[in-house]
Amino acid sequence: TFVKNSESKIKNLVIFIHGDQSDNGPVSGMIDNAKSTAVPDGTVKVAILRPGYFDKAGNKSTGNDCGRRDCYTVTNLDEMSATVQSLKNHYKPTKTILIGHSGGAATSGIMIGRTPGIAEGAILLACPCSISQWRFMQGRFGPYNSLSPSDFIKNIPKTTKIFAITGASDTNTQDILAKDYVKSLTDFNISAQYKSLPNVNHNNVNHVHVIEEVLNELLK
Repeated sequence: TFVKNSESKIKNLVIFIHGDQSDNGPVSGMIDNAKSTAVPDGTVKVAILRPGYFDKAGNKSTGNDCGRRDCYTVTNLDEMSATVQSLKNHYKPTKTILIGHSGGAATSGIMIGRTPGIAEGAILLACPCSISQWRFMQGRFGPYNSLSPSDFIKNIPKTTKIFAITGASDTNTQDILAKDYVKSLTDFNISAQYKSLPNVNHNNVNHVHVIEEVLNELLK
């Protein structure tokens, strides 16, 4: 947790949610982003470990990571939503923003529709926003237990603002996944924008300067 000093009360809560991290190593990228991302005074930044993950400091979250494949299950989403709600109850922010990369983007996209009002905005980096389509594109055809952001679009409050950003060179979560999701959002009159970043791959989209540009918009 990182707090930008302020004499006033907390205005903004910004929550960073990491991806599936299929290398089985400790979570680091989103924690580093939470440290480094510039924010206005009165902002709290929190990096959350998804269920079953650990960081370089040896912190480990309870729960199951499903072998670090898509694990956006009812149980895990319930845990994540409860964690976000607990942070909101503690800090009492005016505005809550979710920032997720890859599996963290899927988690964020599910939460804003499955738990309406949990956040005022979301930044979805390299989002596999349709899990069934993503799995098909990866040649995975078996049964699965993951929820999908695309299944909860109609429940997202119209006041929510969403940015989806994918690298044009992303071969994991291809840009069509986020592009189609944003089109569906705008069809429901939800404020959503899609941005493609030239010559950026799956992991490089998860970068402080990418986050800061759109986060400033959401915190205005």
